[in-house]
Amino acid sequence: MREQLTRFEDVDTALLAIDPHEAWSAKYLLKETGFSTDALNYPMLTDPSLTVSASYGVAFQMRIHTELSNRPATFVIDKAGTIRFEQRASTFSDRPTPDQIIQILKKMK
Repeated sequence: MREQLTRFEDVDTALLAIDPHEAWSAKYLLKETGFSTDALNYPMLTDPSLTVSASYGVAFQMRIHTELSNRPATFVIDKAGTIRFEQRASTFSDRPTPDQIIQILKKMK
């Protein structure tokens, strides 16, 4: 998504990442993958209490090794706050591509 940010801006879209960890843990995970929060280029909300995750039905939905974690999910929400597209992944790689999301956004116009 980071590399495609200008394409999302071209279709008047803002990206928001939600991470279920404490801020320090999210920063550590980004660093471990070679990035920093500055390299993200869009906001990231940390949700350690899982309030947002539970509201969208993805909290504690997937077993990773021996513990439960949030299910990765993608939501497209219009300016009125209506969910126009949602995909709750069955694996961490089961996510729509940026091209697929942009096509969904273009159909909304």
